[in-house]
Amino acid sequence: MAVLAGDWARGTAPVPGGSPVAGRWTAYWTASPRHGELRTEEPRAPGPGEVLVRTLHSGVSRGTEMLVHGGAVPPEVAGTMRAPFQDGSFYDDAGRPAAVKYGYLSVGVVEEGPAELVGQRVFCLHPHQDRYVVPATSVTLVPPDVPSERAVLTGAVETAVNAVWDTAPRLGDRVAVVGAGMVGGTVAALLRRMPLGR
Repeated sequence: MAVLAGDWARGTAPVPGGSPVAGRWTAYWTASPRHGELRTEEPRAPGPGEVLVRTLHSGVSRGTEMLVHGGAVPPEVAGTMRAPFQDGSFYDDAGRPAAVKYGYLSVGVVEEGPAELVGQRVFCLHPHQDRYVVPATSVTLVPPDVPSERAVLTGAVETAVNAVWDTAPRLGDRVAVVGAGMVGGTVAALLRRMPLGR
């Protein structure tokens, strides 16, 4: 897991016109296999029930996102791998890798939206982008005592919890975790708290 941060991510870059919805926003796109680029997008104000988030940190999944970046998403699972706020497609109509804005590990600050969320740090399953608008129901508050850099790992922890639920280990089971990356390490940490045989 890598955590991206820059002037835009720390919120220190100047905002043209002094407004979060002025100027243009910047997003990372995989333009072709192993080639990424920053693209600008037209900003928009949030509507009713939406929030405008300024990104603080954005995490890169070394597994899933490296497949996407390399244009190597298996076609049979492309639908399953689609991210919630993804733009573009993994493949064009001819089956060639296509330009895609992908990602799902973002922590930011709500700049506009419902009063109870403005100024709050939130986690969202959003691609790498300096600002974005999503439904307020798509963000999760980050507890005050959790650093933003650590909160980016929320997606990996969710995956690990789902893996433990899906495998349903029972009392006395012996379990092997293959792979000690972020998800594998988190799965192992969760399993240590269970009354397993080993």
